[in-house]
Amino acid sequence: MTDLILPLWPIARDVLAFLWSVLPRTVTEALLWQFIYLPLLLAAVYPVVIQYERGRWWKLLMPFTLVAAIVDVWLNFTTFSVYLGGLPEEGETTLSKRCKRLVRDSGWRGFIARLIARYTNLFDENHIPLP
Repeated sequence: MTDLILPLWPIARDVLAFLWSVLPRTVTEALLWQFIYLPLLLAAVYPVVIQYERGRWWKLLMPFTLVAAIVDVWLNFTTFSVYLGGLPEEGETTLSKRCKRLVRDSGWRGFIARLIARYTNLFDENHIPLP
């Protein structure tokens, strides 16, 4: 296991240095991170998470998956509460669980949930069943 982790340490150190350099320092930057950058990060990391769930390259992808899981739960209760007009119901800890309920809505919430469902279904067929 250490044979896999030690060669990746310089890369991880550079990634942490980059993340430290782009941390928000003003309210505007914090809002951009919350409502633009983090959702885009989640969308970019989602295909990696699917590979992890399918059992491919699990040792290499586990750190990305853990970060994506934390970002998913965080955004579900913050940013997507604004985008989808309310807090998730009990048991809807991830955005996918929440969208499975909302895709059947005929209003604007359902429209946004169907957009998210179409994107996630590109990488994991029928992850969020569409009506």
